[in-house]
Amino acid sequence: MPLSEWSDKWLATLSLKETTRAEYESLLRSRILPVFGATSINRITPAAIREWTASMIDDGLSPSRIRAAKGRLSQCLQMAVVDGLLLRNPADGVGTPPVRGRPQRFLDVDDVAVLAAAAEARQHPGGLVVEILAYVGLRWGELVALRRSRVDLLRRRIEVAESATEIGATLSWGTPKNHQPRTVTMPSTVVDKLAIHLGTGPSEGLVFTAPRGGPLRSSTWRRNVWLPATNKVGIDSLRVHDLRHTAASLMISSGASIKAVQRQLGHATATMTLDLYGHLYDDDLDALADALDRRIADSPAPPARPQRAPRGRGEVVDLPTDRPESHT
Repeated sequence: MPLSEWSDKWLATLSLKETTRAEYESLLRSRILPVFGATSINRITPAAIREWTASMIDDGLSPSRIRAAKGRLSQCLQMAVVDGLLLRNPADGVGTPPVRGRPQRFLDVDDVAVLAAAAEARQHPGGLVVEILAYVGLRWGELVALRRSRVDLLRRRIEVAESATEIGATLSWGTPKNHQPRTVTMPSTVVDKLAIHLGTGPSEGLVFTAPRGGPLRSSTWRRNVWLPATNKVGIDSLRVHDLRHTAASLMISSGASIKAVQRQLGHATATMTLDLYGHLYDDDLDALADALDRRIADSPAPPARPQRAPRGRGEVVDLPTDRPESHT
């Protein structure tokens, strides 16, 4: 059976979010099927996969994209192993270039204020968008999909239950990244500005919309607001997602526990949060040592205990703490 036919069967078995399915189909269409589509699955060899991987490196494809393409091919072939059509997966053991994560960038409160002002000057309410991303930690898609009915100003809470993802020229609406809704908090300064913003529009609908109506679009907002604002304040190469890193950094420096940061950001586990931001807790070690120093210094000195020495088998005798001087 050719891979093109087998991959259709494989995709049909998967329960995927619309955005994930679109990504899989894109990799099949652009990278996998042009090379292996007409090849029978039992004739795909590890050598052919290594050669294919090397060709993607030569084409300048990013390591993450190469790894994703090879991963989808491996998953597809693994189903053939499970079904007994292949004895082993030819993709097993074929390496891919290491994926080096982009360094995280964090803004301080002053940086956020300057950037928010520059964004507001470009387009209202650009400043509030920046502040919610930087102080609340929403993902961009969660902010785009945020509805007015999910904002509780009195309790300073936002219910995050939807997300919008761009797929080509359309938006895909679904659940947040880990499929779980969550409730997050926001500082009073954001609440005050959000209250003013919500008071200027209808009681229903999206919190943020494009100037001519409809939901915000990432590419348009980035071109018209984000890039001009970051260039104006001299913060080059800053991504919108770096505001989410900023939110984590500000929460941690304000004393939030790793569990609280996990809940606020919507990570599946606290381990994931630690993997991403554990290094920001290094200052806690100094604080811990300082706290222990204070505890030790404040504790009373223990009373002197008499020395005891063995006198005989199973017996001990108390020795005086101050021995008289010897006169011999």
